[in-house]
Amino acid sequence: MDSKSDRQMNVGLERNTALKALRSARKTSIALATETVKRQRREIQAILGVLEKSSATVPEVSAATGIPSALVLWYVAALKKYGKVAEAEKEEGYFRYRSIALAKESVAEGETT
Repeated sequence: MDSKSDRQMNVGLERNTALKALRSARKTSIALATETVKRQRREIQAILGVLEKSSATVPEVSAATGIPSALVLWYVAALKKYGKVAEAEKEEGYFRYRSIALAKESVAEGETT
């Protein structure tokens, strides 16, 4: 009986040690994921802030926010897909993008005048 309970105790200790190691590893990855989400949220808000003021091209948004243009393009494509921004007129080979909220305000103003 003693050997069986000793084995069970050893298995329990090994399991606890493995779980502690797993929690420790996950803690780091969760912290990294949380920071990434926060950074993305800040960048998206900065992009939307520029596009809510007026329509802009990807290079203009990049210059205004300090976010690399490749990343701005990626965000704008996602924002377009999810209905947050829309293409406006084309300028020198670049589409101008505008916030959907800005577009709705423009339509509402046009209807009242």
